[in-house]
Amino acid sequence: MVKSMSKRKRMIRGAAVFMTLAAVAVLVRAIMRKRRRPRITYGPMHERDRIRFDYLNQKIWQCDVTCRNMLRFDRGPFFRLCDILRDRKLLEHNVHLTVEQQVAMFLHTIGHNLRNRVVATNFGRSFSTTSIYFRAVLHAIGELRNDYIRPPSLEIPTKIAGNHRFDPYFKDCIGAIDGTHVRASVNKDVEHSFRGRKPFTTQNVMAAVDFDLKFTYVLAGWEGSAHDSTVLADALGRERGLQVPEGKYYLVDAGYGAKTGFMPPFRRVRYHLNEWGSNPVQNAKELFNLRHSSLRVTVERAFGSLKRRFKILDDAKPFFTFPVQVDIVVACCILHNYALSQGIDEFIIPEVTWTTQPIRTSRQQAKMDDDTTTPSGSTGKSGQAVWTTSMTNMMLSLLCDMVASGKRTSSGFKKVHFNEVATGLNEHFKLAITGDQVSNHLKKWRKIWGRIVQLKNLSGALWDEDNCIIKLSDEHYAGHCKDHKSDVNYLNTPIEYYHAMNTMFGTTTATGKHARSGNDPLSTDLDEEDNSEVNVGESSSSKAPAKKKAKVMQLEDDALVTTLKDGFKLVAEALVKSGGDDDTIPDNLWDVISIVPGYSEGELAHYYAHLVDNPKIARAFLSLSLSNKLVWVSRYVTKNFG
Repeated sequence: MVKSMSKRKRMIRGAAVFMTLAAVAVLVRAIMRKRRRPRITYGPMHERDRIRFDYLNQKIWQCDVTCRNMLRFDRGPFFRLCDILRDRKLLEHNVHLTVEQQVAMFLHTIGHNLRNRVVATNFGRSFSTTSIYFRAVLHAIGELRNDYIRPPSLEIPTKIAGNHRFDPYFKDCIGAIDGTHVRASVNKDVEHSFRGRKPFTTQNVMAAVDFDLKFTYVLAGWEGSAHDSTVLADALGRERGLQVPEGKYYLVDAGYGAKTGFMPPFRRVRYHLNEWGSNPVQNAKELFNLRHSSLRVTVERAFGSLKRRFKILDDAKPFFTFPVQVDIVVACCILHNYALSQGIDEFIIPEVTWTTQPIRTSRQQAKMDDDTTTPSGSTGKSGQAVWTTSMTNMMLSLLCDMVASGKRTSSGFKKVHFNEVATGLNEHFKLAITGDQVSNHLKKWRKIWGRIVQLKNLSGALWDEDNCIIKLSDEHYAGHCKDHKSDVNYLNTPIEYYHAMNTMFGTTTATGKHARSGNDPLSTDLDEEDNSEVNVGESSSSKAPAKKKAKVMQLEDDALVTTLKDGFKLVAEALVKSGGDDDTIPDNLWDVISIVPGYSEGELAHYYAHLVDNPKIARAFLSLSLSNKLVWVSRYVTKNFG
């Protein structure tokens, strides 16, 4: 045994010597290669930093006008914003950039919708550095959301209090709500759902604004085809969504509809401010709409000021992935509120110079506001059509055939498609259906499909693909239908025309899966090694380019490398072999124990098991004389058997 331990120590000592010599050999080899490698010379670091700071001092921070033109903030608010981010430990100085430089690059990007490559050139930085710190500042700005996007005050707004035009009629109003469309870049396969009333893909952004032009709630990321009422319903249903205090309300336009907490204007009555001209108010409804519009114009001014300051939101084609585009909208709203806290500047549109939508006649406005779907039957004096089951079935079949044949464009069905369907219906049923009536009837099924998509995602709901049934348990079904009576037709019963609707709207319906409110953390992940910019070129796809894999240098199989590999392999095998000696059970162990006199076979078997569990004790036991073996066995038996 002593000989075995001595052998093990020698092997360990030899392994240690080998490791030391190997480390020395590798170090010497590295020094020799370094000496042979030609040195790459760089300009003095202090000179490069001096040039960069000269650019900031002369081109950006020289005066308030230059700073405002480049960064969309005066110098005072800009440096105070940097102090806030630094004090909150959201950003910090490092060997690459100061906090001021990081924030300046971010504001320069969103203020003028510049690509990261352009900003990198302007600030004398690499593209990678610019991208990394863009995401870092975006995340830091998002962390200020609870400080600057706050619920409105419950006090009577100063714009209303004491004003005979609004007080006491609107004394419980706490702000206005509206939506705006911000241009978006998305993948080709989902473009349909992002095309709404604009000729390009957009995201629908809903916001609540108080009468100081500050955003009190923001929900961005909904597809451009989503209706305003759908976005509002999502905002109300979120865990940290829009809250309307009891007894208070928001002013909304006719598209949101009248409901508790939201007050729209009268339909088919003059509304927008520039529609009045020199014509006086004729009745009480017109007077209400005039004053309603005078207050609700606040949200239009807020959106106008937001897009005026940050050109990345002003119908400019974005170059980032869509989740980052959503985060940018929220970050811009946070910065807008911060700017207002620092005072009014030239980007805030004065109320006296604000103009809203183009002048429309009352008939044009009534047609625009009338979003209801035309019901139907045979044509009559009213121009409406009564849609029977067979007519609906044929209409949906014709439209599905157009989708299958590829006639439908990326922006949806065109007027020529509806006219073609109307012609087919008229020839078959001997009616006078128009393309507009087909379009209006299709809106009904699009709305139904949107509700079906929401119900399929309902917690606890099961989807029966074969029978097209959304299944709920009896208790869940009763409770849900009690609160949502209109859903009875879509739960626990086969859904009519499901496959036809899936064909037409399956990839074109707004789902809001990317929507993010100002109360939610931003989706920007600082751990991702993504440059957050997309080379869209002629395509509107927002799919990020594939990441480049780092090149791995293959080591030469020279004599030193081969020698080290073989040496380490031999040392490892020897250590494993030598370490296994301690766990080896002597072959004749039971033969030696079985001849110990004075004990039963069961007691000796117990002691044998004890020695098997302890190989070192077993080897020591074999080296004892018979009398000492009796002592060891006696002690064990007495201890365990009494």
